[in-house]
Formats: sequence, structure tokens, C-alpha cells
Amino acid sequence: MHVKAAVIDRLLTGALVDDDAVLISEMTVANWTRRADVVLANGKLWAFEIKSDADSLARLPGQIATFCTYFEKFTVVAAERFEAAILAMVPEGVGVWIVDAEGAVKQKVAPRQSQLSKAAYISLMTAAELRRLLTANGFRLAKEAHRADLERTAAELPTSDLASAARDAVKRRHRLRHQDFIGQRGRVGTLAAMSALRRPQQSRVLSMIESTPPPTLSDVSIPDGHPLLLQAPGGPVLKRKVG
Repeated sequence: MHVKAAVIDRLLTGALVDDDAVLISEMTVANWTRRADVVLANGKLWAFEIKSDADSLARLPGQIATFCTYFEKFTVVAAERFEAAILAMVPEGVGVWIVDAEGAVKQKVAPRQSQLSKAAYISLMTAAELRRLLTANGFRLAKEAHRADLERTAAELPTSDLASAARDAVKRRHRLRHQDFIGQRGRVGTLAAMSALRRPQQSRVLSMIESTPPPTLSDVSIPDGHPLLLQAPGGPVLKRKVG
């Protein structure tokens, strides 16, 4: 968490986050199989993967391959002990930032921006966002059109249009959380405000559901002579009427 806060501080103090930019924590891509630690969405989608002293590099090759597919810029942020291994591992175009023992973040290799495939830009949009994009571009869509239909139609648009639409969709989706974080950061500092960037966890939602008491049902008295009354092993029940 300290390294993530240091990355965000560098982005904010480096004037890379303007009024239209959005910071995102733990953004999922590739059908939720990968999660980028930090993403900056401004005129590009820039992802950061953090490897602290407690981490290993075992998953990094796969993460590099995925994040270079779904983000226009990608940087690995790592503890000093990983510097040599990462510099030997990353392909051309991937950035490298190193965190020293005092927690300072230094750029060793600048990332290079690239254009993604149409399929990658499309995958970054929800079905509702794709539908809005296509409608705005004059496509007539059936109400029952599935996501696969929307994707096939969206692929007819120029890559540049899909890129702009994907960036705008990502920023719109995460803007309120970003603004909440920026407000809290001004009051309590970056590290203390990090929870504002966190997406609600499914487990928290489930616990809220489970902690909600069930509705109280009033007792219903069934007359002994009711025509649908049956004597079941567990006690009297009403027979279901079919039709």
C-alpha cells in the first residue's frame, strides 16, 4: 500500500493528473483474469504493476503480456532488489520505476505509448457503453442484441474512435471514486485516503445481505376442514393447486 501511494503521489506531483484524468486502483481486464495495481486514465490508459519486497516475479511475464495488450502504456514498479532481473525481463516499450530503501520512486526506463487492437478497446467497454457508442454513430440496433453482436458492429468503427470511446468510458465509470479520493487526500494525505479508491468487495456486499434479518412472517391459522389441507410427515400443509 505504501508503494502504491508513492506511485500515485508521483503521478499527482508530476502534473500528469489534470481535471479530466482519473486514477483507478485494481482495474480488471482480460475477462477479470488480471488486475492492474494502478491505472491512470487521461489522454491514454497507463497501467502500473507493483512488485514490493514481499512479492516475487513469478507472475510478471504473464502480467506484462496481458497489460501490454489492454493498456496503451505500461510500467513495472519494483523494489531495488528486483531491478536487475526486471531490466533483463521487460520488453522494449515497457517502463521501469524503482523504489529505493527510503521509498523514493525513480524512473529507470520511460514507457512508450502504443495503440491497442480494436478488440482490446472494445473489451474495455461494457455492453451499455458499446450500445451508446454505436447509437451515437448512427447504427440501428435491435433491443435484443447480445454483446457479441455489439462487438461485431463496433469493430466497423475506426480504431481511433474506439480508443477515445474506451478512454472516456473508463474515466466515466471511475470518476466519482477518483474525485472522492482526491477530496480525502487533501484532508488526510494519500496513504490514509487510499481506501476511497478501492472498489466495494463482493464479500462485504454478501456480509451485508447475510446480516440483514429475515422478514417476520405472521402466523396463519388453517381451518381443519380446509379442502386442500393434507397431513404431511412434518405436519399439516396446503396442497398446491395446479392450473
